[in-house]
Amino acid sequence: MSGLIETFREATVLQCEFLKKLQDLDMADVAAFSDSMVSFLSPTPDNKFVYGLAAGRSALSLYSFLQLIQNHFDNVFPFTLEDPVQRHYRKGVKNLGLAISGSGETSSVNKYIEDVIVHGGEIKLITANEHGTAYKLVKDYDKGSVLVFKARTKYSTDKESRSRLSPLGTEFELEVLAFLNAVFKDIQSRLKGICDVSCPEYRSTIKDFEENARLIVDMDPDILEHWFNRLLPRSGRYVIGGVGRSGLVARAFEMRFTHLNKISYWERDFNTPSFQIGDLYLPISGIGNTYEALEGAMHALSKGADVMPITANRSSRLVSLMRKHGRTDDIVFVPVKPEYSGLFSGDTSATTWLMSDYTKFRYPIFEINASIFTNSVVAVGAEFLGMVEAGMRRLHV
Repeated sequence: MSGLIETFREATVLQCEFLKKLQDLDMADVAAFSDSMVSFLSPTPDNKFVYGLAAGRSALSLYSFLQLIQNHFDNVFPFTLEDPVQRHYRKGVKNLGLAISGSGETSSVNKYIEDVIVHGGEIKLITANEHGTAYKLVKDYDKGSVLVFKARTKYSTDKESRSRLSPLGTEFELEVLAFLNAVFKDIQSRLKGICDVSCPEYRSTIKDFEENARLIVDMDPDILEHWFNRLLPRSGRYVIGGVGRSGLVARAFEMRFTHLNKISYWERDFNTPSFQIGDLYLPISGIGNTYEALEGAMHALSKGADVMPITANRSSRLVSLMRKHGRTDDIVFVPVKPEYSGLFSGDTSATTWLMSDYTKFRYPIFEINASIFTNSVVAVGAEFLGMVEAGMRRLHV
């Protein structure tokens, strides 16, 4: 397993470099993106509609941003691909399509981009492909704007060694997730009238994300080795859960188990089976007191399934439950900087999935780190199982 620990570290360092790249974006482009969002989000009595146009893991990166918007603005209503544009589009009010497509060739995304254009709405695109269909659609539209990330996507065909460490588009999705969370800080600053062309809030947030991520490189190798030994060599089913922004990380992680040719389920899918011996439940919860995570863990343990939480809180009810069953070695604690450790302590429980104000507005330090950690775990899984990116691509939906 020592080689796998090195793979984990290399994959994590690589993702830290992905975050660092976000500092190299043209700040004029970042400022223009922020200013256009400020123009849309500035307080008015009218309702506003945001259409999140993305699929797969790109969608999950975008939905984190839509949650921020919904949590902070009372009269802004976000929709997703499950809510067709033509059903909700309202003339006479502000309508914004926000599209994310690394390749620019996702047919469902491009279809809804066309719908926004037909209706005359404003649209923004983040992509990695300046030659893609989405780029052309938005670039040629007078109410469209495009931001390009020079990032590798799942459609890349180069043979660089980094594909082993970040298979199937990890780079683009991670950069979108970090960028949108960081640029939201800049948007908030501009809404308060602090408009700096160098985007200091954006820059400091990206730097903070990178510093936090580098803590993952130094995680205890013995703990990781035990965790990988418990996680990977099994034939049972994987059930992965989480709520809120942790839930978005969990859903992206669950997709990757499919790419690894494992039988996996999202905890709250309609077709998710009951736990049985040999199954594994993987709850992702920064605070570790989430009602659903606790209920899921208790149910899994009662059925003889294994539970391997990903959390940041060593004093949570979830940790207490695992200790009671003698399973503390199956917990992995994703590190955060000391100044944030107080956010992830204590055993205060919630009895509903509805978010408190604290949860709504908390800085997403754990979620970014959990995303990086799980991406590195996927790189380890691919190496352990002998999967190459081409094989994973064939399993990609």
